[in-house]
Amino acid sequence: MSRLQSLSPPSPSSNYWIPSSADVYTMFEDFDTERRYSITESQSADALTSSFDILTPPQTRTSAKIRPGTFIVFALSTAELAQEYPEDSEVYREICQYTPGRYLGLVTSAFVRWNEDDDSTVEEVIVHFVSKDTPQPSAVANHCIPIFPVSSTEPVDSSALHTSILFPWIDHRQWTTFGVRLCIRQTNPSALVFELRNEDLELFENKAGQDYSRLESLHTILDDEAKATLGRLLVAPFAFPAEIWFDIRNHPGIKEPLSFVGDIDSLESIIAGRTPRDHESSALDE
Repeated sequence: MSRLQSLSPPSPSSNYWIPSSADVYTMFEDFDTERRYSITESQSADALTSSFDILTPPQTRTSAKIRPGTFIVFALSTAELAQEYPEDSEVYREICQYTPGRYLGLVTSAFVRWNEDDDSTVEEVIVHFVSKDTPQPSAVANHCIPIFPVSSTEPVDSSALHTSILFPWIDHRQWTTFGVRLCIRQTNPSALVFELRNEDLELFENKAGQDYSRLESLHTILDDEAKATLGRLLVAPFAFPAEIWFDIRNHPGIKEPLSFVGDIDSLESIIAGRTPRDHESSALDE
C-alpha cells in the first residue's frame, strides 16, 4: 500500500491514489503474470471496451465523453488531492501550492465508472505518453511511433501516425507501452480537437500490441534500476485525479514523461510530511 493510502484513506467515492516506488516495482516484476491487456479487439468494437482496458470492467458503463484516439494535455489535479485533507492543515496548503507539470498524451481507452453509493459517475481514461524522445533504456527505444509532421532532419518513416487536423508539434513520438490512467476531475473544452484518423488508431493498436507482448521478457535483461523506472511508467491499475485540455497547442513547457514520476514523488513526499526530494525533472524546479 502506498503512503498516500495509509495516511488518508480515500473516501468511498474516490478512485485514485499515489503509488510508492515499491508498489510499481513489484507491478513490473509481475508483469507477465498479473497484467492483462485487451489488445485483440478491433477498432470496430465498442470504443469503451477497446484499446488496452486492463482492469475488471466497472459494474456499469455508459457513453464516455472522450473518444479513444484523441490527443490531450493533462496535469495532476492538486485541488482534488488536497480535498482529502482538512483545509487548515499544512499538507492541504502545500498540496495546493504545488504546481504539477503538464503532459501530452493520446487517449487509448475511455469509460465511465458508476458509483452505487451516491449514484454518481466518474470518467476515466487511459493515456499513452507523447514525447520528443524515444523511451529508454535502449531495450524499449522502439516502443514508439513517429507522429506526422516530421522534419527533414528526422528519418522518413512511412508508418508515421496522421491526425485528422495537422498535429501542431513537429518530431514527436507516440509511445506505445507507457502511459497513465486518469480520473477526469476538470475538463477544458475546445472546438479544436486533435484526433488520429481511424486507420492510424488501428496502426497504433497493432504496434502497441506487439510491443506489450515484448515487455514480458524484459525482466530477464534489465537491471533493477531500469525495471523500477519502467515499472513506474506502465499504465497502473489505479487512476490519478487530473485536469485535461483538449486544445493541445498553447502549452509552453510540456514536460517529458519521466517528469510525471517526479510529480508523484514530490506530492507523495508532501503527504508523508517530508520536504519534497530534489528531482531534476520535478515541476518544483521551474
